Amino acid sequence: MKSIDKVILGGVVVASTIGINYNIASADILSQEIYTTTNRLNMRKGPSTDYTLVGTLDKGVKVKAIEKSSDGKWLKINYNSQNVWVNFAYLQKDKSSNNDIKLDSQYETTANVNMRKGPSTDYTKIIIVPAQTKITPIKSSSDGKWVQINYKNVTGWISAQYIKTVSTTQTPTPTQPNKVEVGKKYKTTEYVRARKGPGTSYDVATVLAKGTQVVPVEILKSGYWAMFKYNNQYMYVCTDYLEADNQSTTPTEPEKPITGKDYYTTANLNIRDGASTTSSKIGKIPNGTKVSVVDFNSNKTWAKVVYNNKTGWVSAQYLSTKSQEPEQKEDTYWTGTTTQNLNMRKGPSTDYSIIITIPKNSDVKIYETKSGWAKIKYKSYEGYCSASFIK
Repeated sequence: MKSIDKVILGGVVVASTIGINYNIASADILSQEIYTTTNRLNMRKGPSTDYTLVGTLDKGVKVKAIEKSSDGKWLKINYNSQNVWVNFAYLQKDKSSNNDIKLDSQYETTANVNMRKGPSTDYTKIIIVPAQTKITPIKSSSDGKWVQINYKNVTGWISAQYIKTVSTTQTPTPTQPNKVEVGKKYKTTEYVRARKGPGTSYDVATVLAKGTQVVPVEILKSGYWAMFKYNNQYMYVCTDYLEADNQSTTPTEPEKPITGKDYYTTANLNIRDGASTTSSKIGKIPNGTKVSVVDFNSNKTWAKVVYNNKTGWVSAQYLSTKSQEPEQKEDTYWTGTTTQNLNMRKGPSTDYSIIITIPKNSDVKIYETKSGWAKIKYKSYEGYCSASFIK
């Protein structure tokens, strides 16, 4: 039982996880239907944006459906030998796919459904088959959208959209929380929101920088949240983004920007017309660029800056009073292999243009990974690729 509290600031993604409840037992079990992603799509450990982000799929990737969530908004798929969930709104059923109806196998209706004389809504209604009725398909239409059944000695056709297989599998065991103990020293593994209560429904108390020391005084929500004291206040953080701190260091707060002062961007940063990721982009500021801060939002997570005679909002988390250190030397890297044909881009975002498509199973040099993107070198080309598709 796990979820994710996702901080999206100025186009750069930071994540932390929390716990929620959901009933996977009531989900629809599908028959390995094939879908194609219609956009770049996040993969998660459960059917909600509250679950941990485990990777991303590029647009146009074909996936096999395993299970649909009870609210119909999420789809469970198997990708790279792991079961993950994706948002159903960004999937399109593959034209070459059908429902793969297994004749003589038992199914169950998911709603009150009309039985018709033929496999189309153009045919006359015969009878209504109630929801949760056990049925056994006799025939399947050529497009896989209709099945012929016998119900109460009446033979006719119903839409395959309203049937599901009768599952004999047990409910999967929920993912266990990260084991954290009271009184021991831990540090944050990423930038993460600390809240005024143990859940995402509570207000954000502050954003903890990566490496901030946390000493839990109480563990809550079945181990998913830890209460700790920070800056003379008690607040809560998800335990999934804590790791043992073997060094005794004093916790440090994230740098607090001051208006009227010059700062440097620490990442390629979107500039927007409002203090939200839902606000429209009006430009992009390169990493290491000097900008002038003129204002902040109420919790100082967004900064209003002036850049190239444009005034807009950027994530305050990615501003620093110090210019960035030189790029990592090229002779420091680790190697990886692409798991599919992979686009190399000029920057760490799909907004950047494609340099080259790297073939599947190609060896690459990896110099840096950040926010789901890897800075790599392939032959004589250098650029950025999705880290999800490099092993």
